[in-house]
Amino acid sequence: MSASSRPRSNSFAAADRGPSWPEVVRIFARQRLMPLSDFLGSAVGAALVLLAQSAFLSGIDSSGESLRYIVLARIAFATSGGQYLERHLINGYMSGSLLTSILAPPDPIRLLAARSISGALASLATILPAMLLVAAVFRVPAGLPWPNLALFLASSLLAWGAAMGLSLITAYLGVALKQDEAAVQLKVFITQLGSGALIPIYLYPKWLQRVLSWLPFVHMADTPAAMALGAGPGRLGVQMLWAAGLLWAGAALWRRRMRRLEVYGG
Repeated sequence: MSASSRPRSNSFAAADRGPSWPEVVRIFARQRLMPLSDFLGSAVGAALVLLAQSAFLSGIDSSGESLRYIVLARIAFATSGGQYLERHLINGYMSGSLLTSILAPPDPIRLLAARSISGALASLATILPAMLLVAAVFRVPAGLPWPNLALFLASSLLAWGAAMGLSLITAYLGVALKQDEAAVQLKVFITQLGSGALIPIYLYPKWLQRVLSWLPFVHMADTPAAMALGAGPGRLGVQMLWAAGLLWAGAALWRRRMRRLEVYGG
């Protein structure tokens, strides 16, 4: 048998498929965490925000449940809304580098999902020092029953899916309106206020709570925190519908956008 007719080894086949999932996530996570000065700045900023939130809530609720809520809500929001995937999509689309990602391995869906996961991991790493500081200063009750912890993890995973779909939609609007930074900042502002990660949902007026309950933002922080604190799995089905709907809408919009790739500045 000639050399040309021999089947390629597994190593060559693996090379053609591109990096593995863990390798792609590791590369993107290192990009998010470097340089160290940026990471420390983000960690200090997160700690200051969480300390201010905890100081406020401890003054209106001495039971400690509100402090547990805000810590859990910040964890869920870091998992769901901390990726800033839309900046990568907008910049890649306008520069043309997104086309390279589509044509080269790994496939674009795996690439975007890996970037989103790495962003969530980096955001969780940023919020971790703030959580430890708040737990030490305010003596936040630790530990969750296993059923509540399982519901919290499942809900946080759905929150990540919903946030990824919302990032796709935000990036599409930013490109279509040529208002990239404005679209990103508006999305961050709305999701922070409407999710419960900045101001707990139960502190809003009743009419506003009813309005927010019909929107997807509450499922990015408030729903996971509520499930962890014993609210039960009733909202999990609604959260699943929002995650599936936002992912479908975001993917559909970007499939439509990529049929006509526009490159700016070159």
